[in-house]
Amino acid sequence: MASKAMISVRRPILLGVIVLWSATLASAQIAGGLTDTTNTRLGGNNYIVGTVFSPEGLPIRTRMNIRLTSPTWGDIMATTDDAGRFVFSGVGSGTYTLVMDSEKEFEPVSHQVEIVRERNFVPDTYTVSIRLRPAGENVKKKKPSVISVSNADVPKRAMEFYDKASKFAAAKDYKAAMEQLKLAVAEYPNFVNAINQIGVLHLQLNELDKADDAFKAALKIRPDAYEPLINRSVTLFRMGRFKDAETVLRNALKVKAESPVAYYYLGRTLSKMDRNDEAEIAYLACIKLSPGEFKEAHRLLAAIYLSRGASQLVIEQLETYLRLVPTAKDADQLRSVIEQSKRSIAPSQSDPKP
Repeated sequence: MASKAMISVRRPILLGVIVLWSATLASAQIAGGLTDTTNTRLGGNNYIVGTVFSPEGLPIRTRMNIRLTSPTWGDIMATTDDAGRFVFSGVGSGTYTLVMDSEKEFEPVSHQVEIVRERNFVPDTYTVSIRLRPAGENVKKKKPSVISVSNADVPKRAMEFYDKASKFAAAKDYKAAMEQLKLAVAEYPNFVNAINQIGVLHLQLNELDKADDAFKAALKIRPDAYEPLINRSVTLFRMGRFKDAETVLRNALKVKAESPVAYYYLGRTLSKMDRNDEAEIAYLACIKLSPGEFKEAHRLLAAIYLSRGASQLVIEQLETYLRLVPTAKDADQLRSVIEQSKRSIAPSQSDPKP
C-alpha cells in the first residue's frame, strides 16, 4: 500500500479508470510562484496546488511524475517543475487521489483530496505538501491502492465504453456519455463505477428519481461503496427526504469516518429536521477536518447561533465566512448582522464605569 503519513493537506475533497488523459499545459501565476498548470478540464474552476519535498525536507530539484486520479474519469498526468511544484486547474467537485509511484528510489505515496463545489466566484485553491521517503527493501511488495477495486475485473470492452463516456462527459455531451455508460453496464452488470456515474449524470440533469435508482443499484452490488453513498445522500437531501438522507450519510461515515463532505451534508440534513444541536456538531467536525474549505458551514453555524442569541459566536462565524468569501453578494447585510451582534453584547453607555 502507498504511504499516506507523509502528505498533509492544508485546505482539502467523489467519484478509476486505467486510461490516461492528456492535459493541456499553460503558464499561470499560482500561489505566489510561476509554474506549469495542468488543465484537467473537469468542469470546475478549482485548483490543487502542491510542492514535493525530499526526505530531508527540501523541495525537489528534478522533475517528477505525479498524477491526479478520479475513480470516475481516470488519471491525469503531470510533472513537477524544477522547484518541486505542481498545479492542477479546472478541477470540478469530487474525490481525487494524488499519486506518485514511478520513482524507484522513493516509496509510493497517495492521498485523497475532496472538492465539494464545481465553481466559486473566487476559485478555491487546495494546497498539498508531499514529503518523499527513501525506498525500503520491502517496497517492491507494496502496491499503491489507486485503482478502484470495482474496476479490477472489468472486461476490456466495458472499459472501452466507460472511457468513451468520460470523453463525452468532459465535453458536456451528457446524453452521449449516458449511452456509453449504459453499454458498459450491459457488458458488465456489476460495473459499480459506471452505474454510479449514470446516477451522477441524472443528478446533474436534476432527474432525481433516476439518480436515486442508479445509486441504489450501485449500492446493491457494493453496500459499502463510499461514492454512491455520498451521492445518494445528496440526492435524497435534494428530494427533501431528510430522514433517509441522514441514514445514508451515517452509513457513509462508517465507511469513511473522516469525510468532511459527509459531515457537511449531515449538518444540513439535521438542520432541515430542526435538530440544530446535532447539526452544530456535524458542521464543527466538517470545519475541523477541512478548515477553510466548506465556507458555507460558517454561515449555517452563524444561523444556529443567531437563533440561540449567542452573539459572540455569530460574530466569529460570520467574520470567518467573510474572510473566506470577501466577495459574497450579501456581504453588506452580513456585516450589518455582525454590527448588531456586537451592539447586543456591548456594555450599555448608561452602565456605571468600574
